[in-house]
Amino acid sequence: MTIETKDELKERIINLLKENLGNAEELDQLGPDDDLSVLGVNSMTFIKLVIATEMEFGVTWKDEDLDFRNFMTVNTIMNYISSSSNE
Repeated sequence: MTIETKDELKERIINLLKENLGNAEELDQLGPDDDLSVLGVNSMTFIKLVIATEMEFGVTWKDEDLDFRNFMTVNTIMNYISSSSNE
């Protein structure tokens, strides 16, 4: 799957977060560098998001990258997916 633009990637990540977190209104108020933990991201939702991003974007999270800090913001998720897609 090809990601054509950063805006497209950002939109897909936000939609994925909305589907998996269920706080669409609160997510719409956050910027791309705002901490997602305010939406209730915890260890269980983190695992759910890892699986969802693998399925949606065809990336595989390396064991050493399974760190909550890679899901702190929309931008950190975008950066990981972008760098994984280029490998």
